[in-house]
Amino acid sequence: MLDWNQIKEKANQLYEEATKKIKQYTPETFSKEKKLVNAIVITMALMTMADKKIETEEVTKVMDLIKDIEEIQELNMVQEAIELYQFHLEDLEKVINNEAKYLLKVEHKLMDIAKIKSYEGYPNMIKVLLDYIAEADGRLDPTEVEMKNKILQAIGLK
Repeated sequence: MLDWNQIKEKANQLYEEATKKIKQYTPETFSKEKKLVNAIVITMALMTMADKKIETEEVTKVMDLIKDIEEIQELNMVQEAIELYQFHLEDLEKVINNEAKYLLKVEHKLMDIAKIKSYEGYPNMIKVLLDYIAEADGRLDPTEVEMKNKILQAIGLK
């Protein structure tokens, strides 16, 4: 026989866990440092998806880079940054076949990146990362150049 109280309790528990996870990825609640990490990770996700395909080589290099970025290490956010990267990739991948939704999603992510432009030094850090990520697969195609320019514009460097 079903125990409705147990089912309701489990449903509430799952709902609370999901709500915590969603809030964890809500940029409005982020500290200055977390906004930087989010901007870094979004930049990486946008550049990975610039050509609308996920290539293993690019993802591997980005994951390695996340582990090597000193600011992320100092904040003890390596695992969280990797999860954020995966979250943003999946978020973009869900709408990849719908041009309008994809463009809206990209614009929303660019607005999140723009939140760091008032912090001294952060935009330049993003610019350096852009150059590295853009050439991670050994070639720089026009879609990557276009995305790089959009990101630079969002952070006030273009």
